Amino acid sequence: MRHLRTRGLCGGLVALALTILTSGASAHERRDVADGQFQFVVGFLNEPAYSGEMNGLSLRVSLPDTATTPAAEDDDASSTPVEGLDTMLQAEVFFTDQTMPLVLSASFADPGHYESIFFPTQPGDYSFHIFGTINGVAIDETFTSGPETFGPIEDPAPLQFPKETAANSGGAVSAASLAVPASGGDDDGFTGSGLLLGVGTAGIAGLWGLSRLAQSLRLTPRSA
Repeated sequence: MRHLRTRGLCGGLVALALTILTSGASAHERRDVADGQFQFVVGFLNEPAYSGEMNGLSLRVSLPDTATTPAAEDDDASSTPVEGLDTMLQAEVFFTDQTMPLVLSASFADPGHYESIFFPTQPGDYSFHIFGTINGVAIDETFTSGPETFGPIEDPAPLQFPKETAANSGGAVSAASLAVPASGGDDDGFTGSGLLLGVGTAGIAGLWGLSRLAQSLRLTPRSA
């Protein structure tokens, strides 16, 4: 029975790994723009891409190599990178009906590669709008994630561990409710220091009352 459970667990892990590799495989869209004068490669900076994590736009711009053979079309090393575009091009990111401008920065020690960091908060398909000019040539292109382009932002919940439970969150609340209030007080105006002060004051008042009673008994003359 134990061997069967172990095999089942291993099989489940393998299936999960294959799902992750196939659904979140690193992919970027490669496109010739401006009538083939330039080649853009666009996608997310980190892939697979998950919501709630730091990510961003990854943009590579190069001059197509006319001598490139079909077998080497996907080799970035065969193209000539175009530098200095962080001051010529602008970018935006779209999700449903929301838009945010992106600031392009040249990647360190990676000519022709530009990036812009942001934190995607929702899973789904995102679009990048890239526009401006390259040496006087107008550029206006939109790239959208999809099965034939680049991967979308995915929900990380299936891969999160450990899972948050109601018991764990309730325990924290119970512990907080049992804590002694600070000297600053709370809504009922009752604090730990106030309680001690009240008890001390009542004790002093009681002793003072007993002292006065004893003094009065000593001063009262006895009847003959």
